[in-house]
Amino acid sequence: MSIRRPRQWRLTIFPKLIIAFLLVIAPIYVIGLQMNRLGESSVREELSKSLKSKVDFYLNSLEVENERMMSLLQRYVVDKDVQHLAFISNTMTIGEWSEAVLRIQDKLEVIKGSSLYVKSASAHILTLKRTLSTEKSISDTLDEEYEAVASVYERKGPGIFYWKDRLFLAVAYPGSDLPGMQETFVLSIELNLETLEQSLLTITDYDNSGAMLINSERNWSLKGNGNAEMVTELAHFLDERTELETREGISQVSLDGSLHLVAFKHSPTFGYDLVAYVPPEQMLGSIEKYRNLLWMLSFISLAIVVAYSYWLYRLIRKPLYKMISGFRKVEAGLMEPMVLPKSNDEFMYLFQRFNMMMDKLKVLIHEVYEQKIRAQSSELKQLQSQINPHFLYNTYFILYRLAKMNDNDSVVRFSQHLGEYFQYITRNASDDVPLEAEIRHSRTYVEIQNIRFAKSRIEVDFGELPEGCKDMKVPRLIVQPFIENAYQYGLESRRKDGRIIVAMVLSNDNLFISVEDNGEKLKDADLLKLEGDLAEKGKDMEFTGVLNVHRRLQIRFGAEYGVSVKRGEMGGMRVTLKLPFESSGKGNNNEI
Repeated sequence: MSIRRPRQWRLTIFPKLIIAFLLVIAPIYVIGLQMNRLGESSVREELSKSLKSKVDFYLNSLEVENERMMSLLQRYVVDKDVQHLAFISNTMTIGEWSEAVLRIQDKLEVIKGSSLYVKSASAHILTLKRTLSTEKSISDTLDEEYEAVASVYERKGPGIFYWKDRLFLAVAYPGSDLPGMQETFVLSIELNLETLEQSLLTITDYDNSGAMLINSERNWSLKGNGNAEMVTELAHFLDERTELETREGISQVSLDGSLHLVAFKHSPTFGYDLVAYVPPEQMLGSIEKYRNLLWMLSFISLAIVVAYSYWLYRLIRKPLYKMISGFRKVEAGLMEPMVLPKSNDEFMYLFQRFNMMMDKLKVLIHEVYEQKIRAQSSELKQLQSQINPHFLYNTYFILYRLAKMNDNDSVVRFSQHLGEYFQYITRNASDDVPLEAEIRHSRTYVEIQNIRFAKSRIEVDFGELPEGCKDMKVPRLIVQPFIENAYQYGLESRRKDGRIIVAMVLSNDNLFISVEDNGEKLKDADLLKLEGDLAEKGKDMEFTGVLNVHRRLQIRFGAEYGVSVKRGEMGGMRVTLKLPFESSGKGNNNEI
């Protein structure tokens, strides 16, 4: 087939693509230069850094305050006056008792005056069922505020508690969690939420902006500004950041129906997130006019892209679509030549080569591929058919022996197991069966052999099927031949304590099935010969027993799968089948 060359260089695809890209890039480049001079991106970046720096500074300051308050609580929770009042108040005189109460109240006042964020400080003495506080002195009963911090005994240290729109810091006496100890006393601080919310307002000074503190459990929040809907939206945004393991940064988030610039940071020490949000237009101010240039750029680019796309469709996509359609027909098995395009360019050459490839491919499929498939299918059927007669010979010989011995009960049981065996072989025409059925068939074979060999003579242990492997499809008769070999070659002459172990293990998306016996007749030379036969890929050798199954597995799954042999821990042969794990479930990754 002759190929006509393009008459002129300008008729090829290459110069047309160059012109098209120049038409797209030129206006974008000119307007892009103007936008770069205006520096919108630079201003936005600097303002974003400023907002994030404010969040970092405020959160660090708040953590310092919280740590100082926590430190005071931990310091006074081991105070001698509080301990004496809690443990030995019944041995104190009235004067000693009064002086201890006054000293404790003075220390609570110290805690209250330690920070502007402290509203009140309290000591709940559970052994006395009384509460000392900076607001109510000493009460006759435990104050209701104790309900807010009662769960502090479940923690190994101080904690933050939200109760009835109030926020507390609390710590329990450190010995209360010891075995046999009762709950003794709790020191708590109520935080001044109004002061905290006022301080949040100082983070941002833009209109429609604000800041919030939201705890990790999302069950309380402090708003410097904003509404409940914004709290919900920000909590959802923080949950997404938590899943992505991004606990601090700056991002754009839709809040209350409009886009906001959000800076956020998590406090791992106290379990809350600080979030500051600002509408971008408030930060960028006069830069809004630059956005109009961006819209202009977008409309111009859109018009150019539409025109360019239509032209590109006419030049490239239409013939390319025809070529893709031709390849899809090949995938579907329809190897038809494609109609040559009218244009005299590179596509003409591609279409001609495609048609030539189809002609050669038809020849290759006819002469090579189909013949190989037939040969492989014939070999598979031949290998499978070798197993059934071998087992049939042995079973009829056993039945003959039982009948000759007039052991009618064993004949009945043996015939039942034999019927189940042949029902498994002949019940359908499928070459593949569920792994559970294959193992059940092997157990039936063992029952047949138990009639031949006493259980006390040879014991067979079957391991559990790994989870998700029951419905895994495998070729028929891949386990029973190895159990038969163990009986025949490993344990037939053994008079007692014979043992066969069948194990199934999942590892790295592969299923390993091993059959091991404790026979004493295995020689190193025989083992080396069998390993060599398994590695041999010649087609003139006779495939029986181990080699039969090995060849079938390689035909079915590929060369990396099959059978391997070695000497087992019990001294006999250990045969291992490697199969790909073909199931929707996943097993445990254990090594054999």
